[in-house]
Amino acid sequence: MVYFGLRGRSLNIVISVVAATAFALQGYDQSVMNGLVTLPTFLDRFPDMKQLICSRQLGTVVAIYEVGCALGAFSCAFLGDILGRRRTIFTAGCTALVGIILQATPFSLGQLIVARIITGLGVGALTATIPMWVSECSDASNRGRRVLLQGFFAIGGLTLASWIEFGLYFIKDSEVNFRFPIAFQGFFVLIFTSTVLFLPESPRWLVKKDRVEDANAVMCALEDMPEDSEVVNMEMQIIQETFQEERRDSSSIFHMSPERQFHRACLAIAAAVLAQMTGINIVTFYSTQIFETQLKYSAIDARIFSGCIQIWQFISAGIAVLLIDRFGRRKLLMAGALGMTIAQAALCGLNSDLTNPAAGKAAIFFFFWAMFWFPVGHLLIPFMYAAEIAPLSIRHKVTAISACSNWLFNFLIAEVTPHAMKNIGWRYYIVYTCISAFAFVVHYYFFPETKGRTLEEIDEIFIRSKSIFDPVRVEKALPHGGLVGMERLQDEEKHAAVHAENV
Repeated sequence: MVYFGLRGRSLNIVISVVAATAFALQGYDQSVMNGLVTLPTFLDRFPDMKQLICSRQLGTVVAIYEVGCALGAFSCAFLGDILGRRRTIFTAGCTALVGIILQATPFSLGQLIVARIITGLGVGALTATIPMWVSECSDASNRGRRVLLQGFFAIGGLTLASWIEFGLYFIKDSEVNFRFPIAFQGFFVLIFTSTVLFLPESPRWLVKKDRVEDANAVMCALEDMPEDSEVVNMEMQIIQETFQEERRDSSSIFHMSPERQFHRACLAIAAAVLAQMTGINIVTFYSTQIFETQLKYSAIDARIFSGCIQIWQFISAGIAVLLIDRFGRRKLLMAGALGMTIAQAALCGLNSDLTNPAAGKAAIFFFFWAMFWFPVGHLLIPFMYAAEIAPLSIRHKVTAISACSNWLFNFLIAEVTPHAMKNIGWRYYIVYTCISAFAFVVHYYFFPETKGRTLEEIDEIFIRSKSIFDPVRVEKALPHGGLVGMERLQDEEKHAAVHAENV
């Protein structure tokens, strides 16, 4: 099949960009309600929101989207392997588009809530599938950059939402100031739904479905190799043998065979949960309100600060793309946890005495500090890590449950934060200081590095491990033999092809 006439590096870049566009939708939609819930036109259209804000039930309305995302992600554990990676993405995009249309046209709070849930169903399925699709289509040397590009676009969507809302804030007497920001996210959906079915399916999913010839053709296109390539044949043989071995053991996520399925699933879930429990979404969901109500900034200043924080986070996500294949997943996970520990501890101390104007200004700095370390260490690495460490036989289940866990704890923070801020104030930050410090310890002792490893080499790390403490040690001792061998063959074939053309 011809994929827009592209092969090799250019084809991989297009896959990465299309996938990243879907994550731009995720970032945009997660942030879009942040600045809308205090708009006079929004509150006039949905007067029940005023009562919810006063009763501190706002968290439920904002967080109900996360419930839809959790359900959408979990559905991929059952549907993802039936539909395949591309058709799951297409279906999820269509579902999200229906939700967006309903979100942009409501005249009652009930319709808005239902629309948020429907949009969440689609977005949740996207987050469970896209990192897996890109990981399975990428080679080990640049897999991290290609997947983390999605995080860069997600923050770009989040930033765009903040500044669109800021600009439309000055339109005082028209509902366009909240309907347009909601409707605009449909632009992202149209891009990836109109292109994804014309791009390659995951070669590993094709192997799993016994479509070996199709998988071989896709692999040749992705690596820009002829169909009789020795490199592709070696890769295909390793993928097939690894999958057959997994299938002989068990396809249950709870099984503890030599493949250590349950162990890997626990690591994937832990990565997602610990990332959310660093407390970053206090800023993502409620920064505008925190600046207005706690730090006593004006409505305009609060929105400017929120928008600037998102620009800073966008820059940080770009830095993460450059760092991921240089320093690896494990080091960035630990750095992110340590950075969030410092941020939450500082915010705890500064918010304990907001009668001091200097404390409020210093708190702004640590919001920026948090928004550097979270994108670098925790924004998308948990999604990628789940896809990397899961065996092919249950990869769709592991990534689905991991993404579902991410969204459930997203919901928890969005739901709890307004109540916690009201009842315990600055002490709320102590919770996330402790959890972030705990996350650093967990990443250090239990999470093996996956940088530069083929997905099949990562399988070997866990097969050689005999306890939960072994993978880190085994990974350090395991040579990168498979990858090095294939890269050498790939270079030799490319040199031979160039020589043949010159002759």
